[in-house]
Amino acid sequence: MQKTSTVICIAIIQYLTVLSASAQCFTCADAPPGSFFCDDFESSAPLTDRYFEVNTNGGDLVVQNEIGRVGGRGLRILFQQGEVSAGGLSKSFGKIPAGYLARNGARKDTSFNEIYWRMDVRHQPGWQGNGPAKLSRALVFVNDGWAQGMMAHLWSGGPNNTRLIADPASGIDANGVVKSTKYNDFANLRWLGIYPGTTEMFSDANAGNWYCVVGHVKLNTPGQSNGVFEFWINDTLQQSVTNLNWHGNYNANPSSMTINAVFFESYWNSGSPIQQERYFDNIVIGTKPIPCGCALQTSVENEQHPDESVSVRYFDVLGRELIADEVALSSYVLEVTTQKSGRINTRLITGHARNK
Repeated sequence: MQKTSTVICIAIIQYLTVLSASAQCFTCADAPPGSFFCDDFESSAPLTDRYFEVNTNGGDLVVQNEIGRVGGRGLRILFQQGEVSAGGLSKSFGKIPAGYLARNGARKDTSFNEIYWRMDVRHQPGWQGNGPAKLSRALVFVNDGWAQGMMAHLWSGGPNNTRLIADPASGIDANGVVKSTKYNDFANLRWLGIYPGTTEMFSDANAGNWYCVVGHVKLNTPGQSNGVFEFWINDTLQQSVTNLNWHGNYNANPSSMTINAVFFESYWNSGSPIQQERYFDNIVIGTKPIPCGCALQTSVENEQHPDESVSVRYFDVLGRELIADEVALSSYVLEVTTQKSGRINTRLITGHARNK
């Protein structure tokens, strides 16, 4: 029992150390399972080697040292006063029309009906204007003319434009017929509702804080309205929509395009009121849930015996043991597993990772 208490104390100290570093210990070297693209901007290779399109907007978008989530490299985006577009990154993957869109594509031999993606976002201290409109979108490009079959938009909205909203749209009608003929073919799009989050990540008062945004999109089963679009901020679910008809029966045809691109954007429709900066870090795209928190593991060895679990207990960050109902409601939980050998393993898990 004394050894268990010691291990719990060590794990809690490690956890609090992580929190003091903005609850961030992510690197692409330890990308979560299911990741097929990751960019923490620590690579010295040019962005044009990783994305099919890089819009630097004349130097407004650039990788810089010491601006990342924990002081490493990150992406600086500079809005000039009155500027609408400050640049962006476009990544393609999976089954994708040949040509320009397929440049630097990941996993081009795979059809993706479902993806998760992550980006970390920070506005400089003193930021003005609240939300700067476009942040990210997952897409289905149906041809090399940039016609879109599905758009899972994440951009600012809500009261005073302080929240992130999901704004899904489709360029394919409910019967599965492609209507879109070009990029942002507004005359031929179906808009599927607006779903605002609850966290005021774009409030001027929250400038200077890092926010981890994770999106999840899943195409509908052909002919059914069971498509998914949901998103989290800092591991807290903001919206979950599970009854979308993205494509009708379009994707019943195995040759049809599936999810094949994600954009990371800085496009402010009304323009920035002053010259100011925002920052991106830790871009990840994958097939499984992507947590924002850290997964800490420690162990204390006793004897060399097969690792058979005897008990699993859960604690909060103050060392208080939790009952089952409390575990389900907690954002961060310390899991302590005691094995027959006497070995004790601890693992810090987030609510996002646990619930998925």
